[in-house]
Amino acid sequence: VEINNFNKNPMEGNIEAIVSKIYAGIKSIVNRADLAFVNQEAPVGGKELGIAGYPNFNAPNEMVEGLMDVGFDVFNLANNHMLDKGEKGYANTIEYFDTLPVLSIGGYKKSDYDNVRILDVKGVKIAFLSYTTLVNYGHANDLPSGSEYIIPYANNEDITRQVTLAKEVAEVIIVSMHWGDENVFGVTSQQQKYATLCADLGVDVVLGHHSHVVGGIEYLEGKNGGKTLVAYSLGNLCSTMLYARNMVGELLSFDIVKTADGISIENAVVDPVISHYKTDTSKKDNQNLHVRYESRVYLMKDYTEAMALEHGSQNWGAFSLDTLKKFVIDTVSEEFLPEYLK
Repeated sequence: VEINNFNKNPMEGNIEAIVSKIYAGIKSIVNRADLAFVNQEAPVGGKELGIAGYPNFNAPNEMVEGLMDVGFDVFNLANNHMLDKGEKGYANTIEYFDTLPVLSIGGYKKSDYDNVRILDVKGVKIAFLSYTTLVNYGHANDLPSGSEYIIPYANNEDITRQVTLAKEVAEVIIVSMHWGDENVFGVTSQQQKYATLCADLGVDVVLGHHSHVVGGIEYLEGKNGGKTLVAYSLGNLCSTMLYARNMVGELLSFDIVKTADGISIENAVVDPVISHYKTDTSKKDNQNLHVRYESRVYLMKDYTEAMALEHGSQNWGAFSLDTLKKFVIDTVSEEFLPEYLK
C-alpha cells in the first residue's frame, strides 16, 4: 500500500475517516473473504519518527487499522521500504503489529525467524512465509551486525529450510515474494528462479509484488508433479504514483479445497482495482510535483470512463478506461480474468 505524500494531503478531517473513504469501494469484496492478504509497503514506526511519504515512508497507525476494518487479516512487512526509518522504524513496526489481532509476516527477530507463522482457517492450517529481494538504496546497512532483527532476503537456503519446516506443521504454504523490477510487466529471470524453486519445493501459492504494475499469473508444475499458483505482481492497491500503468492492481482470489485426496488451489481469478486520486495543480509537494489528494480505490468493474478522464494522473499522460483495462488483459491469462474482461 503506497502512501506517497500522505502528509501533504490537503483533505480535512481525521485520518480514520479519510482511510475509511479510501477503501470503501473494495470493502465488500475483501470483507467476505475467509482470509485476506495485503502488502503493507511502508514501515509503521510511530509518530516520533515522523509520518512521511516518498522517499522514506512512515505510515500512521490509522492506515493499518483502516485496512483491518476493510477485512485484511495478513499483513506483509518485507519489501524494499521496510528499512525506510532504519532499525528503529523496523523494530517499532514489528512491535506495533504484535499488538494487533492480525497476522504479520516479513518482520522478524533472528531468534524467531524460523518459527513458521500459521493460521487455522476453517480447519485448514495455512503457513505464511515472506521474503524480499531488496531494501531501498541507502538503507541496506541500517541493521548493525549485532542487531536482534533480520531482513528475510530471498535465497535458496532459507526458502528451502523454511518450506521444509512449514510442511511439518501446515497443510497449505503461501509465500509472499517482493521481487522483480519496477514498471516491468513481464517475468524477470529473478522471478522465474524463485518461482521455480517454490514450485519444486511444493509451495501452494506465491503472492508477488514490487513492480507497481500488474503481473501475470500461472500454475507452475514442480519437479514432483505438484502445481503452484504464482501471481508475479499484484500491482498497486492504493497509490499516488504518477502514471496510468501504476493505477491498476489485482485482487486475486482462489479457493483452498480440502478433500480426502488432499489440498488443491482452485478457481483463481482476479478482480482488478483502480487507484484514483485528484490533483491540485496550484500546489507542489516535497518532490516539486502537483499535490495529489482524495485517494480512492475502486473495483475496475465499477469504474467509468468519466472517472478515468477526471483522474489526477491525466496530468502526467492522457489515458482512457480502456487503457487501464488493457494493462490487465494484455498481462493476465484469460483463465484468470473475470468474465467482463474476456
